[in-house]
Amino acid sequence: MAAQGQFISMPGGGGTEGDDKSHGQASKSRASLADASTEDVESQQELKGSLQAGASGLRRRKGDSVEEEPEAEPELEMQRHGTWKSCVGHIITAVIGSGVLYLPYFFAILGWIGGIIMTLTFGAITWYTSSLLADAMVIKGVRYRTYQSAVEAVFGRRGGILLAVIQYPNLVLTAIAYNITAATSMKYFATSYKSFADTSLCTAVDETTGYCTDCKLWVFGIIFAGVQLFMSQLPNLVRGRAAAGQAGSADGVQDTSVSGYPVSRTGASQKTFDIFNAWGGIVFAFSFRQVCKDGGRGPVWHMKRAVWVGTLVITVFYFFVSVLGYLAYGETALYANNYIIDFWSNSNSYFPTTEATTNVARAANMMVLIHMIPAYQVFSQPVFAAIERTMRHRKGSRLAATRRWTFRLLTRSLYVAVVCFVAIALPFFSDFVGLIGALGFWPATVLFPVEMYRKLHKPGKWKTIWLESLNVFCCLITICAIIGSVQLIVRDASSYSFF
Repeated sequence: MAAQGQFISMPGGGGTEGDDKSHGQASKSRASLADASTEDVESQQELKGSLQAGASGLRRRKGDSVEEEPEAEPELEMQRHGTWKSCVGHIITAVIGSGVLYLPYFFAILGWIGGIIMTLTFGAITWYTSSLLADAMVIKGVRYRTYQSAVEAVFGRRGGILLAVIQYPNLVLTAIAYNITAATSMKYFATSYKSFADTSLCTAVDETTGYCTDCKLWVFGIIFAGVQLFMSQLPNLVRGRAAAGQAGSADGVQDTSVSGYPVSRTGASQKTFDIFNAWGGIVFAFSFRQVCKDGGRGPVWHMKRAVWVGTLVITVFYFFVSVLGYLAYGETALYANNYIIDFWSNSNSYFPTTEATTNVARAANMMVLIHMIPAYQVFSQPVFAAIERTMRHRKGSRLAATRRWTFRLLTRSLYVAVVCFVAIALPFFSDFVGLIGALGFWPATVLFPVEMYRKLHKPGKWKTIWLESLNVFCCLITICAIIGSVQLIVRDASSYSFF
């Protein structure tokens, strides 16, 4: 889902069982984490810096500098056994998710020229800035296992805090978007059965077909939140991804154009906002946060190779989905119904379907739901970790004396409830993906990698001009995308009935 092309490990949660067992014995030696507010606990550099100064083969932090002693930590070194090939797999499975279902809709807004240009542009920017970031993951012979630890090594603690301020709200927004997506998939799965029209959850019925055309979406949002309420209490997760469905087709040639959905139907101002939001949506589709492990030729080499291959595969896949979806359904249908899976079901009102296509739609929606359940946790567990670490280690905090399971139950349940409330109050996924992509694109994907590269490698005059021009361009894209997404959320919320 995730906005950003950045290398960052996704921590498994603030309360793993291993942490529970070692917390008491290591609390004194980990005093350096007392007021830490970043996500470096799982990184090699931060983990070593948190141990006793007298332990052999460790390095510890003095201010913003890192001193390394000759011996390496065997346990940590054993973790480095992956290659660029395994990293490509991680990138592809992390990136290709629910956001792909809305790419034909964004093409319908931008048209052939705009859609192709922006897809290639954002794909190229993601590849280029991720390559710059790879050059910053090994500094003076020290390998940094997370994006945030590398930022801290270059810009100090304030830089790490600034990145955290950017990343954590983005993770929360992604959880909201996933809650919306899961509820939407359950809705379309339910409405694909004609018998659902007779239930109390159905609020509108097509008199011609007899299918339910609208229902109480908030009920499905709460059901999904109930599942996450349970899963959020687990101290750790084995994360997995599920396939999200494939593009379909319709009979005949649908309406497509060079410029996209016509201005005459939306008005100039609304067309502008739609374009801005489409930029953010495409950026969101290219987001990835993974760390590559080296396989003998050095981590930077493997990172760059993985970024290149992964971005190429993802871009080609996005083109297939976008182009085929746009050709199959056309801009009029996509603008009215941006959730592409819905076109395959008998309950849709745009194209003739069969029982076979309806079954495909049901299976696709079920796969999306299966994908959303662990994906929600993948993006939420780092937030849990940050909250629990910060609050429990705050000096003088009453929460420090609270039993770990009690604290976890309270904080994580509150988080799930807040996310669910926002999701059912503003169930507009296509608007949210634009906002998420926009908020994370320029600062996390471009600004930090560019400035880190400049500080470490001291490029010449012309390359500096090029890098700063890229910075300004991406900043403007981010501002436009935020404006477009917020406008669409406000517009859709004004006509949405909560219950």
